[in-house]
Amino acid sequence: MIGKLKAAWMVVWWALDSMVFFAPISIAGLVGPSGRLAFRLCQGWTWWATVVCGVRLEIMKNPAVDPTRSYVIMSNHQSLFDIPALMLGLGLQFRWIIKKSFVYVPLFGWALWFARHVFIDRSNPKRSLRAMDAAARRLPKGVSIAVFPEGTRSDDGVIREFKSGGFLLAVRNGLPILPVTVNGSWRVLPDKRSMAFRPGPIQLIVGEPIETAGADRKQLDALVERTRAAIASRLDPEYPRKI
Repeated sequence: MIGKLKAAWMVVWWALDSMVFFAPISIAGLVGPSGRLAFRLCQGWTWWATVVCGVRLEIMKNPAVDPTRSYVIMSNHQSLFDIPALMLGLGLQFRWIIKKSFVYVPLFGWALWFARHVFIDRSNPKRSLRAMDAAARRLPKGVSIAVFPEGTRSDDGVIREFKSGGFLLAVRNGLPILPVTVNGSWRVLPDKRSMAFRPGPIQLIVGEPIETAGADRKQLDALVERTRAAIASRLDPEYPRKI
């Protein structure tokens, strides 16, 4: 019963949050030449979701990250709360790579489209890569692209195998990869089939940027393994540890 009440609480507040932010985000995305204001409003949207669910962020930033550069941000994917955690915690402007089906979600998906996030058809890899390349070419200076290379959320916090699409995007456009490790998110939302949340902390650890300049498809597998190892090396399945 408590789980159902928590799930209902989250759904109601998310719906209200969406109704409040949908119009401002849509208008900002349509009239803003860079999409920066729309992203800021999306941050406000996701911030409220963390507040009402009792989610706290612990950020371990990396001084090697240059906010004036564009990156392909890659993170492990533990739950839906990875999205607000990354949007609020990284201190970077970016556009999500999102599967096409989300564009049909009322208010939520529409607002993401207006905010210039990138929707791809996973059933057509060539078309998806062309869409990502086109998005990379349109990026304003200092705006990045974010992707979950696992392609789906983990059920238990364990990192799955990485898909190559985001790495091809980085190599073809000469963009450095920024590995980010998420800890604790799956404890906040342990069942990806339910919205029954558990208040608690989420930790972000930002790794060293990985340059791709001069790389080609022959180095793709090594790049995937290097990025996965960088993310996995900071994974803490016991986070948050009890003292």
